[in-house]
Amino acid sequence: MAGDLSPDDLKAMDLLIELGIPIGTFLLGFFVSRFTMTKKERKDYEIQLVETARQLISEQTEAFQEFSRAINKYANKNDEPDLDDFFLISTTGEVYFSRIRASCDAIIAGKVDKDSLKNTIFPKVKDAIERSLPDFYETLKEIAEREGITYSGELRRENYESIYKVYEKYV
Repeated sequence: MAGDLSPDDLKAMDLLIELGIPIGTFLLGFFVSRFTMTKKERKDYEIQLVETARQLISEQTEAFQEFSRAINKYANKNDEPDLDDFFLISTTGEVYFSRIRASCDAIIAGKVDKDSLKNTIFPKVKDAIERSLPDFYETLKEIAEREGITYSGELRRENYESIYKVYEKYV
């Protein structure tokens, strides 16, 4: 069989062996190291997941407080709502829902620990889908109608896809 190979075939085979073995060994070592972690690496990874969740929860809470203040200001206003109310609710709401989307993206990517997901993040996701998002759009429509401005905003799933995915997976 080896006698049937031409000199060019033998050179190609030698080159393949010279390059293939080191590359194959590297890839095998890389994949094996990714699927096996030491106890310390597992602990560090768990700490990283908790830290990511803590940061996301902090950002989400801060954005929620701003959004709540805007809604509270609107709800307790003695005179008619105006354009400032519309823009304040709109911008703070978008920031808040953006923070929830970021949390959901991290959940989908597996970057959040399960306890934080279950106990802290998911209840806010559930509230957003079932109550906050629909109320947000209804409030903006109400203010726009009172102000006589055209507002065509509507709750669309594709704008909040990651929130819906997490909701459907964990509800």
